[in-house]
Amino acid sequence: MRLTNGASESTYKFMVDGIRYICDNFKDRAPGTHSERKAQKFLKSQLENWADEVEMEDFNLHPHAFMGWIPPAGIISIISVIFYWLTFKGVVTNPALAIIATIITWFALSCLVIEFLMYREYVDFLFPKKISRNVMARRKPTGEVKRRIVFCGHTDAANEWTYSLHGGLKSLAPVMGGSIGGLIGVCIFNIVWLIYHLASDAAYTSKFWLVMGIIELILIPFFIAILFFINWKVIVDGANDNLTADFISMAVLKEMADNNKRYENTEVCCLLTGSEEAGLRGAVAYAKRHQDELKEIETVVIAMDTMREIEQLQIYTQGCTGTQKNSNAVGELVYEAGVNCGIEMSETDVYPGAVDAEGFSRYGIEAVGFCGVNHDPKTYYHTRLDTPDNMSEECINLSLDICLEAAELYDSKGGIEAFREEGKKRFKKGYNK
Repeated sequence: MRLTNGASESTYKFMVDGIRYICDNFKDRAPGTHSERKAQKFLKSQLENWADEVEMEDFNLHPHAFMGWIPPAGIISIISVIFYWLTFKGVVTNPALAIIATIITWFALSCLVIEFLMYREYVDFLFPKKISRNVMARRKPTGEVKRRIVFCGHTDAANEWTYSLHGGLKSLAPVMGGSIGGLIGVCIFNIVWLIYHLASDAAYTSKFWLVMGIIELILIPFFIAILFFINWKVIVDGANDNLTADFISMAVLKEMADNNKRYENTEVCCLLTGSEEAGLRGAVAYAKRHQDELKEIETVVIAMDTMREIEQLQIYTQGCTGTQKNSNAVGELVYEAGVNCGIEMSETDVYPGAVDAEGFSRYGIEAVGFCGVNHDPKTYYHTRLDTPDNMSEECINLSLDICLEAAELYDSKGGIEAFREEGKKRFKKGYNK
């Protein structure tokens, strides 16, 4: 049972109707597309009804870099296997192919680690440049701004994941596990192969070399399968991921405006980022550009993503596959808000992904992720099934209530310090200043 009154029925309806409207009228909102920018412009016009200031800022990015390296990495892995067999069979007797194979496979592995696992810009300059945009709306307090709470979602939508559509985790796990594990294995083997070739007469008489060659051949189907991991022709509607978070963030300001509510010293904000699906590029661009402002006045960020399943509502005190720490204190704020709304949320385990919170944490701004997505991906995750007909209104409504309660707690307790000590006790994986 919820301990808070919750938002109004009209605000709940606004969220569901708004998500449907965006999906119907702004199709193909891939990062850096005209449709994404048009959707942001429309949402800005909506926010102007409830916010005192609404800012829209463009930023440059190379959206295909985040996952565009995957097909080349698959091809590189196949080429490496071919190079080994050419050497093993004596077609090429010098170490040239071993050297080339080692260099290109380790480059592919570095793309996996830096771009996909750490969400850092690495090979972006190799891909076409595009323009995306962020929208920031502020509802001012009645007095001096002494603290700020930001609710965040992203407006862009993902290209379809082929194996998520065709089987979910049952398809994703073998394709990703086989290709990633295979790439790592090939990289290690290439080092052994290169050292042996340089240090000996390169006579491959041991059965070891034949066995390793056969194992590499077995990996080729996985390297071929990963070539089709992304369906570049289909951009999903993104109703759950992540218009749910957009409209929850917007609804916080709407509900406050409808009730003529302002805090005395707490500024309440809604940030709609662009190009999260391109590796958090919008959140990173905003945090980098505004880091002085966000640090000058105490600022906390609650970044939401895929608010779909109540039983999966969790607090993300770390992200980027465990390489970026988020704030325990903001996690405690969300936790207490959840308890007041009748739900006790847990801290998530390490998972292969990230949310916009990590873009802010990277620049020392206290942030946490708040998500309702199953880590055993369902067939709607990053597929054409992520439509308004596949939403959970109950989860969206509860998530809004938690956000409204979080703003209330943050203001009434005078800022984030009130949550610091308890956050240290409850959460083990995040950072504390």
